[in-house]
Amino acid sequence: MRDEVRKSGGPMGWFHRSNKKILIGVLVVVIAIGALMGTSLRGALTYYVTVDELKAEGSEAFGDRFRVGGRIQQGSMQRDASNNVSFIMYHNERTNSIPVRYNGPVPDIVQGAMDTGEEVDVIVEGRWQAEGVFHATNLLAQHPPEFRIAEPGKPHEPVEDRSY
Repeated sequence: MRDEVRKSGGPMGWFHRSNKKILIGVLVVVIAIGALMGTSLRGALTYYVTVDELKAEGSEAFGDRFRVGGRIQQGSMQRDASNNVSFIMYHNERTNSIPVRYNGPVPDIVQGAMDTGEEVDVIVEGRWQAEGVFHATNLLAQHPPEFRIAEPGKPHEPVEDRSY
């Protein structure tokens, strides 16, 4: 009877040497894929915070990647000779603000605010450095909740309510 079980493969007959190699190979591939997914997700995860929350983190947040939401302080946006943009960003109180440096394309709504000196709501993504400056790699404009289509030949009327 034992010979019949061995010949037919029996309950553990699939676990021969050749099958062990295949099983080990599949296991290595699954672990490698899992490791790649884990490392790519770790780099893609970015926490969204406000300026107030980022400052409350203190020095523990230095070097970490964040998305920070806030408002560019009126008249603080400047562009240097190297095309770097710098501005002061706040959330609730202008006194609780952070300086931001950014080098990249500036959204039209932010460029318009830069030209006119108006305040504009933005989200910046990057790292808060130990010198207290947020180095942004992305700059996104937050549009007001009310959108009005301009009539042909007439400029957009500004939306005065910023209570969002």
